Order: sequence, then C-alpha cells, then structure tokens
Amino acid sequence: MNKFSKLLTVAIAVSASLPSLYANSEISLESLVKKMVDRDALTKLDSKKYLMKAATSYDRQSKVNNPADGIYKPAKGRNWSKGWFANRDFHQFIREEVNNGRKEKVLMEDFGPGAVTRIWSTAQKGGTIRVYLDGSKTPAIEMNRHELLGGSHKFAPYPFAFLASDDKTNPDWRGCNLYLPIPYQKSCKITTDGAAAYYNIWYREYEDGVKVKTFTQEQLNNNKELLKTVGNKLLNNTKEVKTATEKCSKVDNITLKPWESKTISINDADSAVKKFAIQLEAKNYQQALRSTVVTMKFDGKQTVWTPAGALFGIGYSDEKNETFYLNVNQKSHLMTSKYVMPFKKNAEITITNYGKQAVTIKKMAIVSDKYAWEKSKSMYFNATWFELRNISTKHKWDLNYVTVLGAGRYVGTAITIFNTCPLKNNQTWWGEGDEKVYVDGEMFPSIFGTGTEDYFGYAYCRPQRFWTPFISQPRGEGNKKAGYSNNNRYHFIDDIPFYESIKFDMEVWHPFDAPMNYAATTLFYARPNAKNNIEPNIAQVQNKVALNREDVLDK
Repeated sequence: MNKFSKLLTVAIAVSASLPSLYANSEISLESLVKKMVDRDALTKLDSKKYLMKAATSYDRQSKVNNPADGIYKPAKGRNWSKGWFANRDFHQFIREEVNNGRKEKVLMEDFGPGAVTRIWSTAQKGGTIRVYLDGSKTPAIEMNRHELLGGSHKFAPYPFAFLASDDKTNPDWRGCNLYLPIPYQKSCKITTDGAAAYYNIWYREYEDGVKVKTFTQEQLNNNKELLKTVGNKLLNNTKEVKTATEKCSKVDNITLKPWESKTISINDADSAVKKFAIQLEAKNYQQALRSTVVTMKFDGKQTVWTPAGALFGIGYSDEKNETFYLNVNQKSHLMTSKYVMPFKKNAEITITNYGKQAVTIKKMAIVSDKYAWEKSKSMYFNATWFELRNISTKHKWDLNYVTVLGAGRYVGTAITIFNTCPLKNNQTWWGEGDEKVYVDGEMFPSIFGTGTEDYFGYAYCRPQRFWTPFISQPRGEGNKKAGYSNNNRYHFIDDIPFYESIKFDMEVWHPFDAPMNYAATTLFYARPNAKNNIEPNIAQVQNKVALNREDVLDK
C-alpha cells in the first residue's frame, strides 16, 4: 500500500465519523437562493448531506477507461474517436417516452429529495423543455429551451439566467445557462420534445430524510424581490457593511527583489480572512503574474501555493475578471478575493517573488473578522496550481487537475492555455475534452461532461470575452486561432461535496497534433487532515510565459 492509499484509508475512517444532522428548516427555493451569496456557507460541511450529480449528453460509448482508446489515428474530416474518448456528446438521452400524446426525450431523472442547481445547453431554439416534479404528470416548468435558459429572461432574471459569451456574439453560438435552483422532495424528471443536443444538468441528491419544499411557479412569482436583492449581491452592486469586530492588516509600496518575500500574519483565534487584496507592479507585469506566488498557511498548515494571476482568474493576462468571489481591475491591477478563509488560531499570507525582476507590492490588504469554527464541519481554503509545457495533443488522455483525500467541497477551476494550432475555425479548438469527476472512490465518474467549454459555461469554442458571477473568459483568442485563452468557473450551490476523496480530471483532446502550454488551478475547502497530490513547483513559475507560438514550441 503506497502513501496515498494509506491516506485514503484514513480519510474514509474519518468521514465515517462525520455526523449526519438535519436542521428543522427545509430546503427551498428561498433557502438555496439565499445560500448563493452566503460566503460562509462553503466553509463548512453541510448538515444536510448531499452528493452533486450530473445528467449530460456525453457519448454513451465512454464506458471503460481503455488506454488504447487514446491512440492517435489520422482521419479525414472531423475525428469523433471511439470508446473512452468518444466525442459524439450530443443527442444522447436516457429514453424516449410518450406524455400527453407527445414524444419526449428524458434528459435527467432522479428519485428522492434533491435540487437542480445548474442547467447548461447550447442555444437550440426548437423544442420545449419540461420539468416534472414529485411524480406529477403536469410539468412544473414548461418553456422553450432558449427562453428557459437565458435567452429572454422570461423564467429567471439575470444573473440567474444568461448567455455566454458576450452579447455581440450570435445567440445561436452562445451557451445557455440557468443557475436558479429547482428543489424537489420526491423526484425530478426533465424532458424535451426537441433535439436533445448538448446539455449538462447538475443536481444535488440529498440523503433520505431531508425535507425539501418542492418548486412551484407561485414560489418563483412570490420571490421576485428576493431574486432582485440576491442578484445585486451576486453582481457586487451592494455596499458591504463593516462589522464592529472587523480588522484590516496591510502593507504598501514594498519592493521584492528576486527570492524575497513579504508576510502578513493574523493571530486572532476563531477568525477568518474575509477579503484579500493585492496590487502588483513590475516592468514585465505579465511575467510577474506568473512568477509572484501567493502562499497561505492556516494554523501552521500550508493550503495555498499559487501564482497571483492564476489565483485571481486572469492567468498571466493583463485583463479584468469580474465575478462574485474574485475581481481584477484592469486599470489599477488591484486583485481582490472575497473567499472566506477560516482558521482556529492563526493565518499567514505570504507573497514571494520567484522571478528575475523586482516586483513591487503597491498594496496588500487582509480583512479579517470573527468566525465560529465548528470542530466537526469547518474547513480550510485550498488552492493548487501546475503547468505542463509543450505537451503533445497527438494522444487523447485524462489530465488530473487535482486529487484530494479527505472531506471537503470543490468550489472552483481556472485554466490558462496557449494553443499553437495554426489552422482555422473549429480545427483550432483545443478543448474537446470532457470533465470527469470521481467522488468518494467512484470507479465511474458521477460527473461526466461534454466538452471543456461546456463545463465553463460557453459554447462552440467562442473566443469572445465574458464575465458573470459564476463563469468568465477574460481572454479566448486561442480558441479559434493559435494563441492564449483562460477560463474560470466558480461553484456556489453547484459545489461538489466529498466525504472521502475527489478526483477531478479533464480530457486533453485535440483533433490535430498541436502542442500546448496548459496550466490548471483548483479551489476547494477541505478538513484539516485532508491531503492533495499537487506539489509546489518553483521551476514552473520561473518559466517565461508564452506570448507567441515560438515560446511554446521552442521549449
């Protein structure tokens, strides 16, 4: 038994002792909407235990992970592949049935208490989506796909429903997104009488005994003001209220020579970092975003080691990122995180310059406040990062973003790539790969996606920029031509809880041999005894960032 296997055994034993407690309050549309902007909620294991599942249109040929499926086979035209890497991730569904004289394709079906937390689809305008709850033969929701999932806001207002990428893009090419929760007590079935096309439906599957107030249109109508209030908070349009116990620790205008560091320590028991902001300045700013590393320790345990740009979702691009948890001001270069980071005794945040140039910290501020640490549920904030350089895309394979042993909640992913493919249009696309998420030792992933851009909420390899509370693409030109792209997704009530372990993989899948630089950042909360497999790599952050094809190919 290797070291990692031993850790898994310990993690399973610890998770078995976790309490399964149920509060008197029931899960409802209202409670889930409010939790979307409750930043403390992600820091603790939920007392109402649930698993995150996904019903998607992934190619059903993908049954067994056979290494031979990844062997490169030149093909004329589009290569759809076979077996584990089969790529016909569309028009797949559970079954077809007749309801009220209509033929309907069943896209998702679940029994027991649960809640749909995210629906993504491409923008087919034909056909109606119907949501049947608790066994009713009458749909609780019945609406055209485009209207339901963001095209018109007839069902849910922005930002609960939206199209991505930007509004200058042809709507038929944009990803349709719905983040309005749809809870149910007994069952949920989602169908369409149109083309099944591409779809991802994420849903919580609660343990038996959890009380859920099933969604109705009346509830939605009665909560318009709540949606308006929460929507403004998601967009960071509301003023933050300073508490009497809040403290701010900061430094300004500190210049770090190569290999120099600056640390801010907080020694207040039962507290949490509520906001962390940093502003960097350097002659080569893009390189500074990669070579300047943020390290965080909570109660003596290091849980974060990530380049500054990667942590805030901009990779090494001089761009903005406007989301609920992370914000980057393009003009001032001020980068702000609002993830809550609790600790029992002390916290340390360190900025280290591993580059060859001097880097000035124009501003570094940490806002902390009191936090009620719960012995059996509270967790540390974690972030991992790595980059693979000049990797071959000739063979299809599953790239492991992170594997965590222990209990926690997966809350975010950011990737930065430089694609060298010189071909045009869809031949250039690097992101055919599907996410495959294994929870608590699963042999087959409970979340099996349909494409990298689908996980990140847009569609059809669109290169246009976009920013929403949940997803963003600060830059995307590498989607349609040789160049740079970075994508972000932040999980709110669509977080992925794990009680023993989580393994998050993404296929590396390109129709041609087009070497890439590929960097991945993961964000998650985890119990103090949790371990992950990503080690700090100073050499990787010291590498010259890729600004053109030659920077990748001339490794």
